[in-house]
Amino acid sequence: MEIENQSSDSNKSNRINEDERWQIIGYFKCCQNQQQTADYFGISQSSVSRLLQKYDFTNDVINFKCSGREKIIGLDEQEVIKDMVKDDRFVTSQKIADTLGVSYKTVQKEMKSIGMKFSVPKEIPLLNSSHIQKRLEHAKLFKDRRIDDIIFTDESYFQLFRNKIGVWHFEDDPNLVCKPQSRICLMGYAAISWKGKSEIYVYEQGFKINSQAYCEILNEILLPFANKVYAQQRKTRKSIEQSKWLLLQDNAPCHRSKETKDYLVQNSIETIAHPPNSPDLNPIEQIWAILKRRVEKQQPKNANQLKETIVNEWNQIEQSIIQSQFEELYHNTQENLNNQQYLYKLQRQKRLKETIIQSQKMDFEDDFTEFIQKCYKSVPSKWKQVIESQGGPIEC
Repeated sequence: MEIENQSSDSNKSNRINEDERWQIIGYFKCCQNQQQTADYFGISQSSVSRLLQKYDFTNDVINFKCSGREKIIGLDEQEVIKDMVKDDRFVTSQKIADTLGVSYKTVQKEMKSIGMKFSVPKEIPLLNSSHIQKRLEHAKLFKDRRIDDIIFTDESYFQLFRNKIGVWHFEDDPNLVCKPQSRICLMGYAAISWKGKSEIYVYEQGFKINSQAYCEILNEILLPFANKVYAQQRKTRKSIEQSKWLLLQDNAPCHRSKETKDYLVQNSIETIAHPPNSPDLNPIEQIWAILKRRVEKQQPKNANQLKETIVNEWNQIEQSIIQSQFEELYHNTQENLNNQQYLYKLQRQKRLKETIIQSQKMDFEDDFTEFIQKCYKSVPSKWKQVIESQGGPIEC
């Protein structure tokens, strides 16, 4: 017999059951060599030495009783915790503690010890069947088009004192850092592509964007950026179709207004329809999140500082970060296509199964009808009249 080597020498003798310990004692009495005994059973020599010392001192191989309080929660209580979490993922530790008759801190420690972790559910877009179909069409478009020819634009709000960065402090610290309640918000507009990013335009406080203002921003920010980034592309590519760039914007009212559409047509700007409730398909959304975290770290004190900080931090965003978000977008679109192909496969399998079942049903009905007709031939004539009056043998 060979016993597995354990990772820690200090715990090896504790992990050997009682029968194996008596075998080690017997083998040592025969060979009188600790190293030979350890090699035979596949354990360390120190484990054999400690076991022999315990045997010489107590004339037994049972472990000494450890000091300290026994665990309140045993295996049965662990199963109760697992069942409660399985039944209700939002169950609180206090509710589990009340059920077991222990403190909620004991429950939290035990849940961590068995590998459980408390996490806030991840937010995902709320999609219906129409949204899913549009996301699929959007993904197919990215499959057939170069992603570096697309410019992504968007607006986002920046709130003063929207600081979510935590601070360290003592529990009784009277000088705990507080943040004032402020409703000062500034909105910024920017565009990004695989080849670079535009300047950021920060609206004045209280400004409400409309179609006219949006067209002015396109003329001031978007067109100069596109002409600069894609100027070399026009020289290197052969056809006009290859040199075009596409604009992707969300479904805000000012983006879909007649005035904006007329402006886009006049300037020969081709757009891509953005699927509803799909911020994950616009990489600039993640860039906004990065920018807001950087702005919060600077802790601006007023609207002017906020505007200045937004512009400065935007200029410091590396192009490699933007390109990483484009790569994430590519993976998202591929995942949408793969999921849809899997759904199509399931639908084909379902239709094939229904066809087979229908065919088998028809074959059964034909065989059954033929069987009834054969049986009907052997029915006495006096009963045939009764059967015919009820609609025939099949109806009966």
